[in-house]
Amino acid sequence: MAATLRETLSSVVDGGTARRLQGSFTLEDGSDLPLGGKTGTGNNRFETVTRGGQVIDSRARNRTATFVFYLGENHFGTLTAYVAGSESDRFRFTSALPVQVLKGMEPILRPHLEPGRSTCEPGEDPLEMHFAGS
Repeated sequence: MAATLRETLSSVVDGGTARRLQGSFTLEDGSDLPLGGKTGTGNNRFETVTRGGQVIDSRARNRTATFVFYLGENHFGTLTAYVAGSESDRFRFTSALPVQVLKGMEPILRPHLEPGRSTCEPGEDPLEMHFAGS
């Protein structure tokens, strides 16, 4: 079952909504790091409808775009863009946004992704370590 899920999630990168990640994460030997995930976008609204289903009022509550992913055998995460309240009506981003953010994070994450290489010590955050040294 886990293999089926992993295969399904990799198809989102191989030819789905996260295909911009193809070839973005490679190992030292030049091979692609296995990766996959699930994208999702929410334009969350309160709507008032008539008995017949006609929308007579629609108010924005928030907008979200999320990418839940795995990188190789040992790493996984979630990236979410979020705008709260009625201001969210002015935004049009989709799940392509967190996918692109992950792609841009590749140089930060690369040292931690090689198989057999130790990852962060408990309590260490690779992003904080990267930006603290910038």
